[in-house]
Amino acid sequence: MSRSLQSDAPEQVYRSQLLPPQGGKFDLANGFALSPDGRTLAFVATAAGQSGIWLHPMDGTAARLLPGTERGSLPFWSPDGRSLAYWTSGKLWRVDATGGSPIAICDAAAFIGGDWSPDGYIVFSAGGSGLRRVPASGGTPEALTTLDASRGETLHLHPQLLPGGRILFQVLANPEHAGIHAMSLANPRERVRLLATSGPGMYAGGHLFWLRGRTLLAQRFDPETFTLSGERAAIADPVGMGALGRIFAAASATGLLVHGRVGGAQFSWVDRAGNAVVSGRSTLGEPDRYSPFRLSPNGRRVAVGRTSSNGTDLWMADVEQDTWSRFTFLPGFANFPVWSPDARLVMFRTGSPPNLYRKEASGAGTEQRVTESANRQRPTDWSRDGRLVLYDEIAPETQQDLWILPVTPDGIPETGAKGRPYLRTRFNERDARFSPEPSPRWVAYTSDESGRNEVYVQAFPEPRGKFQISTGGGQYPEWSPDGRALYYLSVNGALMAAGLQLGADSVTPSTSRELFTVAAAAFQPYSVAPDGRRFLVLTPAGGSQPLEVVANWQALLKKRASGE
Repeated sequence: MSRSLQSDAPEQVYRSQLLPPQGGKFDLANGFALSPDGRTLAFVATAAGQSGIWLHPMDGTAARLLPGTERGSLPFWSPDGRSLAYWTSGKLWRVDATGGSPIAICDAAAFIGGDWSPDGYIVFSAGGSGLRRVPASGGTPEALTTLDASRGETLHLHPQLLPGGRILFQVLANPEHAGIHAMSLANPRERVRLLATSGPGMYAGGHLFWLRGRTLLAQRFDPETFTLSGERAAIADPVGMGALGRIFAAASATGLLVHGRVGGAQFSWVDRAGNAVVSGRSTLGEPDRYSPFRLSPNGRRVAVGRTSSNGTDLWMADVEQDTWSRFTFLPGFANFPVWSPDARLVMFRTGSPPNLYRKEASGAGTEQRVTESANRQRPTDWSRDGRLVLYDEIAPETQQDLWILPVTPDGIPETGAKGRPYLRTRFNERDARFSPEPSPRWVAYTSDESGRNEVYVQAFPEPRGKFQISTGGGQYPEWSPDGRALYYLSVNGALMAAGLQLGADSVTPSTSRELFTVAAAAFQPYSVAPDGRRFLVLTPAGGSQPLEVVANWQALLKKRASGE
């Protein structure tokens, strides 16, 4: 770690860089965290074929891999700095910072950030299930927050404990309710919105940090009264941001700040072994903050969400020319695109609450509403005969369910037709895909009915004869173009393939085999090309670049206050 001194008055600010392990890369999208005393950085990296959580003492000595944390992600510290918690394989784990065998805390099918309270509890985001709380010693998580459908809430994420039994977290919701929120753990129903931003907040040393564009801002914050005061000051620029708004920064009350300059992810073309394709383009576009994407049925274009400080819009990328154009022009979030089988239309979700909309893939015309529901919806597939749209809908009584909507070739509901439930249980069913016959006979989907996400196949048009495809956890299924295999992502971010024998009323899967590692992701990070031999994958970018370290970040605030 190199260090240079800035001797500006009134106080000294030290700046340095922290390199990844020798020959390795940081995985910024899967998090890093400073210990409470600011002496040790925990980060996710891959080096010498080993991926896991590494610890780097800030005194400059070499980083070391924590044994047993292979493919671990999103680490955070215990209040005394002696232990770490992290997520992998559909579970939340803890491990001593000095080493030893990791201990499972609880099942966590979804995990989008957590924190460890002084009284021995862990609060974490369970994705679409809100925030949960579980003893750090292990146990069954209990609900801490619930999503408010009347406000269009879709996620509570990135929780951080504040002094005095309070908590900071991000809410994805309607524009008038989305942003950085705070609440008391004793009364979680009473929340205060601190800032209307599209990213999360971060608390350290009596200040609230957040991103505006690529600039990390800080402002004095009283966690007892939930009030901001004084001027906002720019602390670092540029600072990256990952999927679901994860800030590539960590700060301590001791005055240390670590941040990554590069954010986003990169599209790449790979073969079935995960190697870059040798003919044609091996990458698509530049690193950016992408959200769910879908390759067109003819393989010529990609519809993808791109996130900015103002929300998320859909963009179109031409695969051959690598040219990009904005596709939607709407406030808030437009994402989860699905192509019509003739590649003429795109169905997606937007609005408040999010419902289904359609638009011509050429970009002509305007976005048109397809469904009217008080529940949150998102499209997941369009049948090959163009007659049916598959989507999921979140209902308070049954959580995430699978629905079918009969449509015309123009993506408009058939006369008198309404959406009907295909699979509605007390569990979460999502990521559904029709089998590729012109008239689909099967549906593949993800369900957490076993306590963790697994991939299943059921008959269509009526669900029956459920067949489990994954056995060690899985999500984001996609059929091979010929329907003889099913791909999915393991809980460790590996792309899996299972051969299928489809009978009249049965599905016989072969043992799943790992093709290559993509990355653990909050949405499907791959799409199968029409030839069935290539994959378009989205992986974190910029991992070999060093992290920036700032010592005495408080002095930057004082300079701003003194007008320097």
